[in-house]
Amino acid sequence: MTEEKELHVCAVMSDSYFQIYQKIFNRTLPREFTSVNILHIRDFNSLPGYVGERNFKMINFKRLQFVAEQMIMHEGDNLLVLDIDAVFFRNFKGEINKLLETSDMVFQHNPHYEHQPYCIATWGLQCNKKNINFFAREVLPRSRALLKTEEEWNAIAEKKMLVPDIYFAQRTGKQKYYDGDACVINTAILESDLGKELKIELLPDTYTQDPDGGLNVENCVLYQSAGEAQGIEEKATSLVRVYENISRKIK
Repeated sequence: MTEEKELHVCAVMSDSYFQIYQKIFNRTLPREFTSVNILHIRDFNSLPGYVGERNFKMINFKRLQFVAEQMIMHEGDNLLVLDIDAVFFRNFKGEINKLLETSDMVFQHNPHYEHQPYCIATWGLQCNKKNINFFAREVLPRSRALLKTEEEWNAIAEKKMLVPDIYFAQRTGKQKYYDGDACVINTAILESDLGKELKIELLPDTYTQDPDGGLNVENCVLYQSAGEAQGIEEKATSLVRVYENISRKIK
């Protein structure tokens, strides 16, 4: 029997999410991980639901840089990237590590966009040379597009300027400027040669975005509230309500 790899958790939050981290995320996250590394961004703040807003994109830009740094720091181990707006119901380190024995990355399924199948709110990675190189050559260069505003993109489009394809994302079947890090990762995987070489697997439906726990609620591992609730108070209230709802149904 081979020794289980170390699994490190990393997450990014702005000031507005601190109470959710302290009172919900940290209290429900299992105490089984080797380390939990939080990048607390103080110079930009963003609220739930503000996808595409300047501060949201700046935080996403820094998040991708942070993931790249964490992979290099923990080379040889595994990494689990989580969004702060999640609650957890059971240990799952062993399951993530098992999936990463045969995959370079594992993702929660994104049910909202056909052309972005990978939800990076729950995202496991091997800290291997293959993934580190993929970030350096495909992800980080694309991420620089997040530094542009919507107005700058519109100006580029109006002038019909020649811009490398690296700055565009497939979202709903049409070309569109990046509005977040999910665009960057999905496009890098789906449209680059290096991305197509990666072994990718989707997490089972026990990693859910369904507030009722999904079809396999009795075995639910975690709930991630992507796209649910606007504002911090509403988000926090929703997370607590879902946690209590799913907990009652779990074996």
